[in-house]
Amino acid sequence: MTKQSQEFNEQQVLSHGNKNESIEETIERIKRKIIQGGDKPYVTVAKQLELLNELASFPLGQFSLQSGGLNGYWTDYVMEHQYQGRLTGIDAQGRSLTEFEKFFLDKMPSVLATQQRYIHFGRILQNYVKEGIVFASLPCGVMRDLLKLNFTGVENFRLVGIDIDSHSLDLAKKLAVEYGCSEKVEFHQEDAWNLPFQDEFTLLTSNGLNIYEPDDQKVMELYRQFFKVLIPGGILITSFMTPSPEVDPNSEWDMSQLNPDDILLSKILFDILDVKFTAFRSSSTTKSQLQTVGFDEIELIWDNGRLFPTVVARKPK
Repeated sequence: MTKQSQEFNEQQVLSHGNKNESIEETIERIKRKIIQGGDKPYVTVAKQLELLNELASFPLGQFSLQSGGLNGYWTDYVMEHQYQGRLTGIDAQGRSLTEFEKFFLDKMPSVLATQQRYIHFGRILQNYVKEGIVFASLPCGVMRDLLKLNFTGVENFRLVGIDIDSHSLDLAKKLAVEYGCSEKVEFHQEDAWNLPFQDEFTLLTSNGLNIYEPDDQKVMELYRQFFKVLIPGGILITSFMTPSPEVDPNSEWDMSQLNPDDILLSKILFDILDVKFTAFRSSSTTKSQLQTVGFDEIELIWDNGRLFPTVVARKPK
């Protein structure tokens, strides 16, 4: 990585931090914060410290503690877990998952919602696979969402990965080789709010940027970039996170599908992790924002709990 690329990387990445401290230093810092914060109405200091130790006992938990979010590698790990780790109880390196890790990956409402979102994205993407397509993913992470699609019988297609995180781009390039797609793939390190493309992509898939941006105007600017890079008639597949009943009395969450104990434990964990994705929006707000930018034929596909809906929208011809 060049020095300029590294600086670009560290300054701009929204989804995960880049703290220059060891995991031991991170744990001690969070311990002090928990103790200083004292008991809360819904959880004691002792319980929080117990959960901190649980998080520190497995690699995904350690990364989350240090970063407050997930990079491309760990996002892929969480999404793909439902196909392997959930069935075997063992990760890709052959390590047995801890019981707390299984809660994190198999019961945490936000994780289940984003795993379902991943399935919805994959199904929709596959439906648009045909001759002559140009699919883009932003931020692409390791870009498995595009690379794993079935292109049987399709000779002429392009896949474009765009991410500000150079580490994710490096992993995506390696994965493209594994999937035998290297000749069909190109990668660009770019800021999503300042894209150099115009009327270029048949379809753009984007998950995870708007949930880190609380400013509605900046989210509208992001959607304008999405609109700009699509060809007339092009398709946007994106998503957003809806607010909980605690945040919004008109919350769209389906509480009949959610376990209150799991919600509470997730809330406590998010406090410990100091998660960075805190920008929640209703479906009506998101639809309005996309319409204002110019998209039409906007369709929502909900996960079971209605936490992390998928959006399909079209740029008019």
